[in-house]
Amino acid sequence: AVMFFTAPSAQADDAQAKSSGILPLPDYAGDFVKRSYLLGDFGGKRTEWAKKGFTFDIDYNQYFQAVTDGGADTGSEYGGTIDYNINIDFDRMGLIPGGLLQMRAVSRYGRSVNGISGSLIPVNTDATHPTTSPMDEDVALWLPVINYTQFLSEKFALGFGKYDTYDSANEFAGGRGRSQWWNQNLTMPVSPALIIPYSVLGATALVMLNPNLTITGMVGTSTDVSDRSGFDDLDDGLFAILSITYQYHLGGLPGGFTVMPGYGWNGNFNEINGRINIDEGQLELTTKDDTWSAAFDFWQYLWVEGDPKQSVDPGDGRQDLQGVGVFSRVQFADRDTNPLDYSISGGVCAKGLIPRRDNDAMGIAYNYNKLRKGRFLDFIGIDTQSTVWELFYNIELTPAVHLNLDAQLSDSSLPNIDTATILGASLQIRF
Repeated sequence: AVMFFTAPSAQADDAQAKSSGILPLPDYAGDFVKRSYLLGDFGGKRTEWAKKGFTFDIDYNQYFQAVTDGGADTGSEYGGTIDYNINIDFDRMGLIPGGLLQMRAVSRYGRSVNGISGSLIPVNTDATHPTTSPMDEDVALWLPVINYTQFLSEKFALGFGKYDTYDSANEFAGGRGRSQWWNQNLTMPVSPALIIPYSVLGATALVMLNPNLTITGMVGTSTDVSDRSGFDDLDDGLFAILSITYQYHLGGLPGGFTVMPGYGWNGNFNEINGRINIDEGQLELTTKDDTWSAAFDFWQYLWVEGDPKQSVDPGDGRQDLQGVGVFSRVQFADRDTNPLDYSISGGVCAKGLIPRRDNDAMGIAYNYNKLRKGRFLDFIGIDTQSTVWELFYNIELTPAVHLNLDAQLSDSSLPNIDTATILGASLQIRF
C-alpha cells in the first residue's frame, strides 16, 4: 500500500528530488538476529539502491498441513510459495515526480490439503496464489502483479496494470494467509470471489482525503490473469469495487474500518433459484449478467503496551503494537447469483503477552457462513451453513524469520463430510 508521498517542486534540485519518494525507505541494517531482511544490506549497497528509488525483497513461505480427522479424506501435504517483489520509485529517482512501478513475480511448489479438507473455502490461503487449474499445480515463475501508479498530487493518484487482490487493510485479519490466519474466510473478504479473482488487469483511482481516510476505486477483469496480460479477457466479465478505509482513535486506542461494495457485469452468473435446463445432455442453470457484493471490516485495539499513538499500518499483515485487539468482518452478496447469503467473522488477537516474547503474536477467531439454498444447491445436497474455528501462534525466531503454528476446526457445508480437524505449521522468511 502506498502510505507516503512527497511531491518535489519544479524548482527542486536533484538532491532534493532524490530525498523525496513515494514509498518509505526499508531498514536493511542490523546483524543476523536483529535485521528485518535475512540477506541484510550487502555492505550498504541495498540502502544505496533504495535511496536511488530501487528496492527488492523475497518472501518465502513453506507450509506443512494435515487433515487429522474428518474432511473429505485424512492426510498431510507440504508446499511453498516464493514472492519476488520489486519497487521502482521514479519520484525518489528524480525522473518522474509521483511515479511508482510495482512488480511481483511468484513461484509455487508442492501440494496443499485444500482439496481434501472438505471445505468450499480454502483452509490454506497462501497455497491458492497464483490461481491454477488443476489446484496446486507447480508454478516456475509467473508475473501476477505489474502496475504503474501516478500521483497527480499528494492526495490523488491513478494507476493501471495487473494487481494482486489478496491484501486486506485489517490490523488483525490480513497477512495473505501467512503471518496470521490461514483460512481464507478469516484472511480476506470472500463475498466478492465471484467477480474478483486473485490477479486482475485493472485501473485504479486513489484519493487520500487526509492521513486517516483513503478511498480507492478499481475497475478490472473478472478473469484471473496470473499467467497472461489480461487484455484478451476484457470481454469475459468486468467488476468495479470501492474501498473506503478509515483509521481513528477510540478511548485513545487505535482502530479502523473498511467498507467495500462491489459490482460485476458482462458475465454469466448462475441464478440460485433459476431453472435447471438440459442443454446438449448437460444440466445448466439460467444465468444473469450482473451481480454484487459488500463487505465491512472492523478492527480495534483494547489495550496497548506503551504509547497508544504509535504508528499502525493495518495493511502490512501483522499486528504492529504490543497489546490486545479484536476484529470483525461482515459480508453480504447478491442472493440471486451468489451461494453466500451472508458471512460473519470475529476474533481476538494479541502480541507480546508472554514474558520476553514481545514480538510473538497469537489469535483465536470464528467464522460463520450462511448459504442461500436454491434449486441447484438443493439438487446437489449442499447444506445451508458452514463454520470455522481457527487458532494461530506466530513465533518470531528473528525479525526476518517467523514460525506460524495453526489449528482449524472446519464444519463443511458439503454433503457427507465430517467436521475436519486441520493442523499446520509454516515458516516465513523475508530475504
